[in-house]
Amino acid sequence: MTAPVYLTDDDVRGAALPIGELADALVPAFRKRSEGVVMMPAKTGMHPSGSDAYFHSMPALVPGVAAGVKWVAGSPSNSSRGLAHIHAHLILSNAETGVPIAVVEAGYLTGLRTAALSLLAARSLARPEAKRLGFIGCGFQAQTHLQAFAEEFPIRQVALYGPRRQSVTAFEEHVADCYGLETVACSHPEEVLASSDIVVTTVPAHRDLVGFLDVRALPEGAFVSMVDLGRSWDAATVGDFDRCLTDDLDQSAALAHNNAAFSAMSFSGDLSGLLAGDVEGRQRTSERIAFLFPGVALADIVAGHMILERVQAPPRR
Repeated sequence: MTAPVYLTDDDVRGAALPIGELADALVPAFRKRSEGVVMMPAKTGMHPSGSDAYFHSMPALVPGVAAGVKWVAGSPSNSSRGLAHIHAHLILSNAETGVPIAVVEAGYLTGLRTAALSLLAARSLARPEAKRLGFIGCGFQAQTHLQAFAEEFPIRQVALYGPRRQSVTAFEEHVADCYGLETVACSHPEEVLASSDIVVTTVPAHRDLVGFLDVRALPEGAFVSMVDLGRSWDAATVGDFDRCLTDDLDQSAALAHNNAAFSAMSFSGDLSGLLAGDVEGRQRTSERIAFLFPGVALADIVAGHMILERVQAPPRR
């Protein structure tokens, strides 16, 4: 039996998979999920007592693509150790035979698939004329989300806030050098909220974090992608959103205990319903809409399979 292919993060980066192309490929997978064809148990986790480390397992089977599981582990304290916050690997198997076909380092892959999920939601839930993009948190996820939104929305200005000045400055330079967009480094997070049509929050988890973002600071018509599971938002204000959606209702019901804002949210639908036409997109220009999502394994499976195909494709002559 042929050994499974091993792809490093550098291989994944080198595949240069466009986030918009990945988002397009996820549409049929989510529609199959709404039909009950895609199998995807809720992610399971271990959180050792007295530690901020975590270990998550995320399985899925996408017929016609692959079956697999992503193993995610990490610790917010890793930055003080000179280590990456998150470490992840994706194992892919043939969906019919079970034969393993690839093991993929999934750090960069996770950034791509997360941004693709945000983009899928934004296509239906953000205002298409959105020009102002805001970030609370300026790390790796901010970079992939900038790439996704800058490709499909007429972004002109990027507002930034983060607790570490070094990260904010580095992201400012990235925005200017790679996209030529105007940047506004904000002293307070409320400034980002008030000046943005689309907001992405990527605040890392830690034991002492208390939600500090107030929904009421958002302008009418804002769309928020809560990459951080809503942990940065004040739970007392999330009821001020006009609507809240998630990536998968079943999984979010199982994980809603994660933090106060997550628990306080009432979801009106998920991506499967949205893409199958069972849930309406933006209904009014003035709606403030939140997309809080834990991330779904079906997206990792589709992304990993696409990257494997790109890496294995014969070179063009």
